[in-house]
Amino acid sequence: MFLEQIEIVNFRGIQHLSLKLDKTTVLIGENNTGKSTVLDALQTCLSRSLTRKGGIFSEYDYHLPEKDSQPIDSDAIEITLRFVEQSDGEWPDEVVQILSNAVQIDETGRQSVILRVQSKYDDSTEDFVTNWDFLDLAGETLINAKAPRHIIDLQRLAPVFYLAALRDSAQEFRPYSQFWGPFVRSLKIDPDLREELEEELAKLNQRVLGAHESFGAIKARLGNTAKMVPLDSDEPVGIEAIPGKVFDILSRTQVMLTSTTGARLPIGRHGEGTQSLAVICLFDAFLQSRLKDSYTEYTTPILALEEPEAHLHPSAIRLVADQLQALGGQQIIATHSGDLVASIPLSSLRRLRRKDGKITFYQIENDALTNDEIQKLDYHVRSTRGSLLFARCWLLVEGETDSLLFEECARISGYDLVSEGVSCIAFTHVGVGPLIKLADQLGIEWLVVADDDPAGNNYIRSARRQIDGRSEDRHLHKLEHGDLEVFLCIEGYGPVYEASVSPQKKGNVIAQNGTLDYWKQVTKAQPDKSKPQNVVKVIEQIESKGKQGIPTQIRRILRVAIEFAKETL
Repeated sequence: MFLEQIEIVNFRGIQHLSLKLDKTTVLIGENNTGKSTVLDALQTCLSRSLTRKGGIFSEYDYHLPEKDSQPIDSDAIEITLRFVEQSDGEWPDEVVQILSNAVQIDETGRQSVILRVQSKYDDSTEDFVTNWDFLDLAGETLINAKAPRHIIDLQRLAPVFYLAALRDSAQEFRPYSQFWGPFVRSLKIDPDLREELEEELAKLNQRVLGAHESFGAIKARLGNTAKMVPLDSDEPVGIEAIPGKVFDILSRTQVMLTSTTGARLPIGRHGEGTQSLAVICLFDAFLQSRLKDSYTEYTTPILALEEPEAHLHPSAIRLVADQLQALGGQQIIATHSGDLVASIPLSSLRRLRRKDGKITFYQIENDALTNDEIQKLDYHVRSTRGSLLFARCWLLVEGETDSLLFEECARISGYDLVSEGVSCIAFTHVGVGPLIKLADQLGIEWLVVADDDPAGNNYIRSARRQIDGRSEDRHLHKLEHGDLEVFLCIEGYGPVYEASVSPQKKGNVIAQNGTLDYWKQVTKAQPDKSKPQNVVKVIEQIESKGKQGIPTQIRRILRVAIEFAKETL
């Protein structure tokens, strides 16, 4: 079963959020924008007993809009899950029969199941009360689908497995844990084989005890216990260096990993990254070999995974991302990792953002980008610089040299663009238009800086077509005087370019010194591929002067970019 949509109302920090889901959905956004809340809401509805008496939510799960708000006065929590066929007739008859009255058919012929969970303080019972209902397509309660077996069956058909960011191997590899337990239970061992194994274990235990003589004295002294409490008279005390029962020895099974030295160490003795990765691999193994034993052949699991990148090396993160996409069922992943995002299609991203005190989400809508634009963005943004998608504002400049200049001027000004939420992006490889489209789709603010030349004018015109009523003065910036090199010359850094004029082109510099034409001729007389080196020299001179050495227009542009980033908080 495919979970197409989750709608959350008044749950923790989320007042209202309706989120569309894919087979793999990746949630990104600032801290405290509701990523973990979405995962918890899903787990609450599909992993807890909704049929038992009493509430399944804590007091702090209820939305508290004001500092003095009380849970008992809060509006009702409401979580709605919509399961839909991806194609007509996808669900087998067995699934439809299991859910029977809860199944609805829409105008396209696809079948769906809609579950709503509500919880609110009840004055009459003086307690929080949780109710659940299946809904029709109009959102009305299906009275005939209220049977408790329907909710139990749904949770078995679409179980949620939640791996939190704090993955503790000591907890996950316990004998009764959700994923490890099914592997170490001995319920299916043949009785004759079990008896044979336990006889061999008893013999091995005696050999160990015989080799360790000190146990004899301990056993004799402990035998005195029989004088005070009723015990077997023949052999009141036994010592097991090795467990004597198969179920006992299986319950103590531990995973050993071989280190680079060849030593085999328990998983708990390895680093946090290795332990975290092992837990993810354990879940994979559970899905591959034990899911159908524990659930049904029609079960489609939902994996809710929080920060899979925790403690992992970037190369391992990409491998984990590939592994997750290969899993069956659905994955809903919350992450802060650009490396993980780099392995995910742009269409799978959901960017959560807090705006005007409310949490909203952004995604790339169908047909918002052409196939050619998606290919360019996939390569130049997602796959190579996935971290850009976490920024609050994009400062779009023509080339890598421009990006270097703005980043260094920000540093000299005392700004850390990364912590401010601003990313500089050179747009010439992709085009300014596709980048603006992507930024708008994901709720990222942007501004464009272009040269005052024919190419720069085209970039500004392209950006202006997407301004959509926003302030041109803030979003569109054309460098004064001409291109970047001429701009820097007139701003006081001309000697850098004069000193690097190519001897073969020196005769082309004929205009009056200090005029606009003079600086244009000087910059055109530079050796090929000298632009980056000259900008580095300019940056060195700016740094020697401090903040006052930064051109006024660059200071103004940086200030606008940082203002944009702060406005999104």
